[in-house]
Amino acid sequence: MNFSAKSIELKTYLLAATTVILVTFPGCAGEVYLNNHCQRVQTGKDTLNFRVDFRRNIESDGQQYWFAMARYADGAAIFCLTRPNYAQGTLIAVPQLQHNFIEEIKPENRESSFLITVRHGNGWQVPITQFRLNLDSPFQPKITILKQWRDTI
Repeated sequence: MNFSAKSIELKTYLLAATTVILVTFPGCAGEVYLNNHCQRVQTGKDTLNFRVDFRRNIESDGQQYWFAMARYADGAAIFCLTRPNYAQGTLIAVPQLQHNFIEEIKPENRESSFLITVRHGNGWQVPITQFRLNLDSPFQPKITILKQWRDTI
């Protein structure tokens, strides 16, 4: 093979440009941001926006909803109920969960029930609470404490 200096330079430039694009924009198109009232916003650049980290479809009385958890930059989360595509968003009336640090969220066997573990601070010996959130009636959520313990790590 016979490569000229110009063709090697062009190939190197194209490879560098491709690499920059891949590194600069890793999956940004898939990220969704909400404001503190669960309304979709265009970007996460505003310091008051929350990135959606969890979303599930739920159905109630024949209506489709999206249940979403979105995190602020410091890790605190909000829980939202919206129509599909994040239309008509509203905060879910669960003060025990809102603006806390969520360690884990898992759907239960039923479509509208979730196990949510809240970590009440940083470090060791931090209180942790596991809740069951039932959204059979999404505008009247039911929340139950399942267990409480202290982190021993």
